[in-house]
Amino acid sequence: MNGHFGLLEELTKRYGAIKRARGCFLYTQSGTRITDLWQDGGRAILGWGAGKSRLYFKNSIDRGFFGIYSTKLPQPLEKALRSICGGFAFFAFYTDGSKVTEALRCAGLSGNAPLYLPWLDYGLDLPPLPHTKARKPALYCTDESLKEELASKAKAACVEIVLPFSWQPVTVLAFRDAALQQKVPESDGMPAPLCEALCRALYDLRLALPARSAEDWALFDKEIVPYWHRIGPYLKYKGSKESYSAFFMHCLEQKLLISPSYDAFSVVPFGANPGVFSQLKNNSF
Repeated sequence: MNGHFGLLEELTKRYGAIKRARGCFLYTQSGTRITDLWQDGGRAILGWGAGKSRLYFKNSIDRGFFGIYSTKLPQPLEKALRSICGGFAFFAFYTDGSKVTEALRCAGLSGNAPLYLPWLDYGLDLPPLPHTKARKPALYCTDESLKEELASKAKAACVEIVLPFSWQPVTVLAFRDAALQQKVPESDGMPAPLCEALCRALYDLRLALPARSAEDWALFDKEIVPYWHRIGPYLKYKGSKESYSAFFMHCLEQKLLISPSYDAFSVVPFGANPGVFSQLKNNSF
């Protein structure tokens, strides 16, 4: 399997092209409903069609403004990022992969940066918004070594923030050391519609953080435990890396779309009911 290409190829081969999406469900040309546990690598973690980011994107286009704000991270987006990720010194926005590599090198990292994962919080404090219920702990892990691994990665000099907007060919990095700001490449420019959509998506995420609790993520534990470790809403495959491709295909046959990569988390399908796992339960891997 080859990343996203292999994923889409296998999905289309079995069920036809995706015609529409809503919440945690994908609806295909053949009339099949697929439960999405991949959620575009977390970019659709709020649900397909959820929130108002698409409306903000459209409204910006309708105003005829497609240009670049500036060569630096737009101020509104930085403010939105700080409202959730307040423990970082600065943020950088890149569309150029070589700049991402250079920025990570400056931070002493090789390969990919650890991901900032909503609902795990990585030790960052987020006060409840007015008119929302206080957050209940969302951090529950069935594997202590995985929990320790995530905690260790959370202390890295730089993390990548996967923004909750699925049309997003960009990389946002968050740095802890302000001194690195003079060393990393300058942020790329950003089209106005994308900036407005990302700002709204982050606001929607902030609203969702206190609204989704540990009970929501635990709803499927009985079905999940045989195959995944769960930490908050994130699922890590228990089996070997060598068997993951076959497990991915098996889940797809049971109308479950999981992460195409062994190294990336799948996500608990918020808004679904345990019945979506019935085929997997009746046809074990």
